Formats: sequence, structure tokens, C-alpha cells
Amino acid sequence: MKKTLLIVDDKLKLCETLAQTFEQIGYQAFYALNGREALRMCATQQIHVVLLDMMLGEENGIDVLKQIVLLYQHLPVIMMTGYASVETAVQSLKLGACDYVKKPLDFEQLVNVVENAIHLSAFSTVPQERQYALTEDEFPCIVTQHPAMLAICQKAKKLAATDLPVLITGENGTGKEILADFIHLHSTRKAHKMLKINCAAFPETLLDNELFGHEKGAFTGATTAFKGVFEKADASSLFLDEIGDMSLAIQAKILRTLQNREIRRLGGHNTITVDVRFIAATNKDLKKLIQAEKFREDLLYRLNTAVLSIPPLRERQEDIPLLLDYFLRQHSHANAAQIKHVSDAVQEQLRAYHWPGNVRELKNVISYAAAVSAHPTIELEDLPPDFLDMPQRHAPENIREEMEKNLILSMLEKTSYNKKKTAELLNMGRKTLYRKLKKYGIAAPE
Repeated sequence: MKKTLLIVDDKLKLCETLAQTFEQIGYQAFYALNGREALRMCATQQIHVVLLDMMLGEENGIDVLKQIVLLYQHLPVIMMTGYASVETAVQSLKLGACDYVKKPLDFEQLVNVVENAIHLSAFSTVPQERQYALTEDEFPCIVTQHPAMLAICQKAKKLAATDLPVLITGENGTGKEILADFIHLHSTRKAHKMLKINCAAFPETLLDNELFGHEKGAFTGATTAFKGVFEKADASSLFLDEIGDMSLAIQAKILRTLQNREIRRLGGHNTITVDVRFIAATNKDLKKLIQAEKFREDLLYRLNTAVLSIPPLRERQEDIPLLLDYFLRQHSHANAAQIKHVSDAVQEQLRAYHWPGNVRELKNVISYAAAVSAHPTIELEDLPPDFLDMPQRHAPENIREEMEKNLILSMLEKTSYNKKKTAELLNMGRKTLYRKLKKYGIAAPE
């Protein structure tokens, strides 16, 4: 398999020259002219190493480095600059870059640096002490460029270095389990596989048994002792999804486990010490459940020290183009098929939709459309029938229009009202953008 290289520089000619030169020696090379495109490529391609320029026009390469290191922990990044200084070199290395090269580039030296970075990452991607192996596809991939999501990832990475219990909240389909994976694989417990259990999938008695286990003879049919997930997850992390669906009795036992770091199996008399990092998730408002006497206030206080709230997809529309690319490439890889594209009409429909099922719903819609489309470009007729036939699931027209107008305005401000760049950031045709500017009465400030 060819090693893949991503070149990030605002100079198109340099990108093309480097890509061509690396391809001549057996690499597969991609390039991006800005940070947004670089993040999209990292999310949608299997990249082995990144060459990142320190200055990307008006963008600072250090800011792009921070985002890549945050979201793609195991991806080596080599910084390039024509403005080299000891300070910038040290800063980039402290922030996670693996090496540093000066412009003008010495290609022979650059190849050595790239090959060394790939060689070292092959050993660091899965630590030698890991007792289980992850394929590259199994590393949690948080596909985002939204400031709130990037801030959540930054906070999650800091929390991962502690042993605090973490509570992840968010609507169905927002990616709570992926964030839990992200925390575990940035923690000191990553050498052991994180165990997961969905609390809503079991009735109370079975959930008690799954969590805490039982002793031999604890009940009819218990012919052997059984370890629950708290014991099995010893020295690792335990992810409990939908904790708002647990009974008060189970909640009390979990609270005692968090406080005392010990459990007692069903039918047992002795306590068993456990060393577990606790990560929980819910799509419910736990404070309302407390008022309804369905959730323990003391358990919420125990979990409330570290809360990560994932915003719904409708509040981070700029992630939709990134997610589209990511899911289309996933579908292509899984089915050994050509990568499909999405028409402007489909993109407009997707941006206007309210997404009650969030990222999971977007993935299902795109997977269906990619499977049924007979052409390289997905059109409106390829979308699932129920997606097109359920206008009641969309946000009210005035809300959708206000969201779209605000998104266009924020992108215009980001590009200093450069319409070409704005259209690219929105993944929108320029004619479509001009039509919407006229519709919303948006004009460049004088």
C-alpha cells in the first residue's frame, strides 16, 4: 500500500511540484491550500504524514497544527517555513509537530524527514504495551471545524489526562460514543480496551448482573461465578450509555462504586476493589429527571464535575460539507466503488434540513443515496423518499432562512467578503451564493 502525504501550503505551484515529486518516488500525494481544506482531507483520506506551512496566507499554520494534533492524535505533522526561527520551531514542536524544515526545501533532506516521521508513527500509533490492536479505521474520527466542537475536543483531551468521571450529554446521533472513544484513547488507560454498555438495552435485573456480576449459586441457573463489566474494565475505562434510563436502585450501586471504588457481586458477601475510569452519556435532561424523582441528585453531582455537551448538527451547519465528504469516502471504501459527488440542489436541501437525528441521520441519508444513485453525482431523486416527504421534520421556514443567512454572513466575515472563498467554504456554487445574497439583501460593508 502506498504511503499518503498531505501538503498544506497556500502556494499552488509549490503544492503541485511537491506532490508530483513525491509521487515519482512512490507516494500518493494530496494538497490543500488552506486549513479548512486540510482538515477535510485529514477526515476523508487515509493520510500518513502532513507537510504544513507555517504561514497560509492570512491563516497561521500553528492554528491548523493545533486542530490536526487535537483531532488526529497519531498523525505526524512536519512544519515548513521560510521564516524560520528558534522560537517558532520550539513552539511547533511543543504543540505536537514531529519535525521542522526550512524553505527553500532540500528535497533529499525532506524525504528523509518524511520517511522518518512515518517510521516513528508506525511504532507510536499502537503502543507496544497495548493489549489489543486497533486498525487505522477504528481510531475515533471527530469530523468538525466548528469552534464549539473544537473547544469540546480540547476540553475532552485535558479531561482524558485525569481520572475524573465524565458525563457526555447531547441529542441522539450527535456522536457521544465517538467522543467517549476519543477520551479513552487520549488517556493513560488506552493500553486496555474500553468496555461499553447501553443501559437502556437491559431490564433492571439483567443490567445489575451485567454491571456487577454474580457469584455461583446467586440464583437458579447460576452454576458459575460471573464478572460484571466493572470488574472486566479494571485498569481501563467503562462507557455507560443512556444512564438516564437506569433504575434508582442501579443508580445507587453505581454511586457507591464511584465513591468507594469497589463492587459486590450479586449473591456475594465480599467487596471487590475496581480501578475503572467512568464515562457516561445521556440524551435526557437529568435535572428534569431529578425533579420527577427518576434520577438521583447525588449521582448527578458526582458526574457534574466534568460535563461535555455536544451541540446538535443544526447548530453547526459548517460541518455538513466535511461530513458529506467523510461519509461518501467511507461508502466508497466499504463498497470498493467510485467516490460520488453531491449536486448543489442536494447540498442546499441538506443545509436547510433540521436534522433531528443529527450526524447519524446524515450518515444514513448519504449512505442510502450513494447506494441507489446510478450516476457519479447524487441528485435530489436519490435521497430517501421519507426524507423528501416529511416537511414536518424540517425547521420552520423562517428559522431555516435565519440560520442560512447567519451562516453566510459568518463565512463572508471570515473571508473579508471574498465571494469566491465564501462559496468554497460553504461548498456552494458561486451562482447559488449570489442568488442567496440577493435573497437576504446581503451586501459588502462600505
